[in-house]
Amino acid sequence: MNIIAAGPADDPILVAHYLAIWDSYGTPQEDYVDDAAQRVIAFIEETRAAGHHGGFLAVIDGEIAGSAMCCLLRSPYPEVIRPERRLMGYIWSVYTETSQRGKGVGKALTQRSIGHLKEIGCNSIVLHASDAGAPMYEKLGFKRAGEMRLAV
Repeated sequence: MNIIAAGPADDPILVAHYLAIWDSYGTPQEDYVDDAAQRVIAFIEETRAAGHHGGFLAVIDGEIAGSAMCCLLRSPYPEVIRPERRLMGYIWSVYTETSQRGKGVGKALTQRSIGHLKEIGCNSIVLHASDAGAPMYEKLGFKRAGEMRLAV
């Protein structure tokens, strides 16, 4: 397996994988916005232009086996802590092709994403795990953290 940096020409693969994650959660097609793919592309372009986008492809025998994306975490509130004390990265997409699951693809992509986020100065990393993915992330050292939600 080879983990390579994804460039702009690979964006359609990254988008397809990101949307496939949402599909795997059972998201009905009618719930997607009409310009879902364009919104993902715009987000990738924005984080790439800001210099903190990480996009990676796993390649096995010349075929794309999966992908991952990460970037700096966008805080929904004012940051008042110095970045050297609290610069958070976010892994927002780890996808493995169905035929490649169980071969360490997700682990390798997550490790490369962690490396990228460390390279850009992050001192903590956040991700939201599916039930299926949580055990792998825990093996990599991630801890479950409380998030509270209220449907209104």
